[in-house]
Amino acid sequence: MSTRLMAAALTVAMGLTVSVVSTQASACDVAALNATAPQSTVRANAFAQFAGGIKAAQERSGAVAAISSPSFNAPGNAGSIVGYWRFAWTAPDGVTGIDWGFQQWHSDGTELTNSGGQLPATGNFCTGVWEQAGRGAFRLNHWAMAWNLPGTDPADFVGLINIRELVSVDRTGNTMSGTVTLDLYAQDGTTFMAHLGEGTVSAERITASP
Repeated sequence: MSTRLMAAALTVAMGLTVSVVSTQASACDVAALNATAPQSTVRANAFAQFAGGIKAAQERSGAVAAISSPSFNAPGNAGSIVGYWRFAWTAPDGVTGIDWGFQQWHSDGTELTNSGGQLPATGNFCTGVWEQAGRGAFRLNHWAMAWNLPGTDPADFVGLINIRELVSVDRTGNTMSGTVTLDLYAQDGTTFMAHLGEGTVSAERITASP
């Protein structure tokens, strides 16, 4: 492994574990870890408002099924995940944001994410595949490209971030919750570089009707 790749891995890992505002640690953008303080404040505020809206929706639903709850695989918990969702990933402290944005889970087992924590200049769309993991439960394997920002030295492709989610859809079919883990790999997609962290997932379904 090159020194540059190792340094990038350590930067990402440190950003997720000791950064004051880990919303800098976008799922797809390593360079976001180096954002300035004003940018970090803006991102933190954006995440707080975005995640707050999802939390309010979950509270209205009153039927959130957590991965650890006895109702996770209950017979009545069989909601479909196919559709359009807005999501938020929160660090273990329950407050700090990891990433947020929109996801589409397709009936063919593929998934598309539009990351709000990722700057468009480095590509804020990434893709994955999912499968059923139990009644009302779903497992996602998602890969993102990690780039340093244009204009930085070097403005290079750093590696691949593997994002794995285990989530459940509630009985209403309108909210989901679960866990997410993030790991950094070298460009070959097989050489493990660093465990970036984990967090919780919350999401609200978006429908065509208001």
